[in-house]
Amino acid sequence: MFFKSLADPTRLSILYLIATHPDGRASSNALAQALGISAPTVTHHMKKLVSARLVAREQVGKWAYHSLHPDNADTVAKIFSAVTAG
Repeated sequence: MFFKSLADPTRLSILYLIATHPDGRASSNALAQALGISAPTVTHHMKKLVSARLVAREQVGKWAYHSLHPDNADTVAKIFSAVTAG
């Protein structure tokens, strides 16, 4: 499930946006706007990323915020550093 989740370009973009966000977390709304996709599409991708333990979800009032899951944050950071270095 972990690597299958990384195979989708939209999910990789979502992970990158979360990983590089100054707060270390991003709302579903912000992700949808940044990627130019609908909120339901973000929700679909987030379910897969949460299920793979790549992303953690935090509900704050009516907003959902997403951050890298602590168990895999280092792995995700290494993936992006390898991609940007190469």
